[in-house]
Amino acid sequence: MKKRACMMLAALLAAAVVLSVTAHGAEPPQAVIGSGNGGTAISITDITPREGENKEDSKDDTKNYTVSSYYPVSVQTAEEGGVQLLVKTFLVPPNTAPTELIEKDLTRRGVAYEATDILRQEQPGETEKKTVSQTMTLESETDKMEDILPLLKSTMDYRADGFSGTLTLDRDSIQVKETGTSNYSYQLKETKEYTGLDRNDPYYIQKTVEKNGVTLKLADVKWTPMASGAENSEVPSLFQATALYTGTAWGSKADGYTVTAEYTGEVSRMTEGKVQYSIVYEEVQPEEEPFPWRTTGLVILAVGIAASAGVGLFYLVLFGKKRKAGKVPGDPYADRPKMHRPEMLQVMDRGLEDDRR
Repeated sequence: MKKRACMMLAALLAAAVVLSVTAHGAEPPQAVIGSGNGGTAISITDITPREGENKEDSKDDTKNYTVSSYYPVSVQTAEEGGVQLLVKTFLVPPNTAPTELIEKDLTRRGVAYEATDILRQEQPGETEKKTVSQTMTLESETDKMEDILPLLKSTMDYRADGFSGTLTLDRDSIQVKETGTSNYSYQLKETKEYTGLDRNDPYYIQKTVEKNGVTLKLADVKWTPMASGAENSEVPSLFQATALYTGTAWGSKADGYTVTAEYTGEVSRMTEGKVQYSIVYEEVQPEEEPFPWRTTGLVILAVGIAASAGVGLFYLVLFGKKRKAGKVPGDPYADRPKMHRPEMLQVMDRGLEDDRR
């Protein structure tokens, strides 16, 4: 009887433990231990936390610090009203959408954050300067500098790639080149005088002369008497000849001139400033889980049933022992000797027979 009661108590306790664990979640690993001799098996549930459970999944050691290809210029934390804040600041081009800088599922040092505010601040631009030169080209009919300078302006405006400024003429850079040449002809003349000729005979006159590399031919001769050879004679004895020589010469001239001049100076431009975005993240407060009334009630009920069963078994075993020893309380016949049933039957039968007679 005692052995049976112990086995029933163990079974009830095991059932209560299994019920409690089942109410809280999935069933953990169990081990079954046999009692031997055909006894009841007891299931023992292992609820010891194992290494790696209830922890965040391991992440790759290589971290990516960029957000939409931009690196934050600062990361700051603060506390406001008991709430943890995280602020990430970026400097980006003006056409960048701020939504590209928001991180979803942001977790830092075990704290989860969500974006709540976006702060925008425009940054001033910068002035960029550089020295440039620009070439001016024009056409001229002459190559004389005194005629070319009035054609060139002393300054010129410069505007390119956002840069602007005033450039000044560099006179040492002025160059003049012929655009082309053409040939032309002209009449070349030469006059020569011959004196002291004894007669006006063309034989004494040269038929050709050289001038500037051009051969001129005799074109005309004029004779002038100089003096008479005898007294009271009208016939001249000496003559002077004036000879005219002509010819055609060739030359070349420039059709025009190309004038180039350099203008130099310092120009500047204002670069567009960047935009500073500050993304404010607020700590995500964990949701409070409701008290598991149902689970707690089931556990209390199971424990109560197990306790009641244990108390009942205890008193049942105690009653059995006392009954076996003949010491059951409240029994008026506990101290009397045992009766023999055959003798009692005979006595009862005799009584009945006497009544019949």
